[in-house]
Amino acid sequence: MRTDPGTPIGFAIAAVGIATAVLINGGSLLALVNLPALLIIGTGTLGAAMISTSYADVLHLPQLLRTALSGRPASDVHALIQTLVRASRRAREHGPLSLDAIVADPATDPFLAQGLALVVDQASHATVREVLQTDIAATQQQHLRGIELLECMGGYAPTMGIIGTVLGLVHVMANLGTEGTDVLATGVAVAFIATLYGICSANLLFLPLACNLRTQSAAEVLWHQIILEAVLGIQAGQNPRLLELRLKAFCRRPHPSPAIGSQAIAAPRLLRALWASSRPGA
Repeated sequence: MRTDPGTPIGFAIAAVGIATAVLINGGSLLALVNLPALLIIGTGTLGAAMISTSYADVLHLPQLLRTALSGRPASDVHALIQTLVRASRRAREHGPLSLDAIVADPATDPFLAQGLALVVDQASHATVREVLQTDIAATQQQHLRGIELLECMGGYAPTMGIIGTVLGLVHVMANLGTEGTDVLATGVAVAFIATLYGICSANLLFLPLACNLRTQSAAEVLWHQIILEAVLGIQAGQNPRLLELRLKAFCRRPHPSPAIGSQAIAAPRLLRALWASSRPGA
């Protein structure tokens, strides 16, 4: 199975585009490096997210970032459907107990193995549906917690950037009478780096990764829904050809694009106001 390369390619395109724009304007990439600003954005955003969610959720942040950046291995839905149809034929020809070999196979999808095990154990139709639907709902809820964490961080990061900029401007204004104009101008420019960090981290990292995880979650839920319908069809003794047609209908359904939890952050009026307040005589 392969991994979707879209996430690293997207990051590369954004990074190269921004760096190229800076260099074309005669700027220096080293001038954008500011440790205090990075410290404010990192600790402030992380602390606010921990307050909004929980300590346990924040501990899973590295795993969330790793999953979003690397992506889950791409799954072949059509191959899954063929596997389910073969299981249906096997159950119809040799009885439900013949599915025990599929359940015992380590290569079998865990969710599918769970469903077929219920069929082998002769659980009722309602029990099978309830157990599998509960599993799907629990998976969705687990995914949602991670997505909401990244969306929270995407909302807080730009604000932390503004806080960093204000702190930098306070320092500049405090030295207004003792420093030269060139030094003050440099201080103002450095102060706005915090806002740049906040906006970029929100709109190029946290919010896109949250949307990425939402897309992956939708794909996994679809995978489980196909298995759910197949297991119920196998239990009911449905004709394998009719079952195949039902399952292929899932592939033809339009899947809505996941909504981004927060909008892109931009504060041009606030930035202009901060710039105006930093000028001598303002």
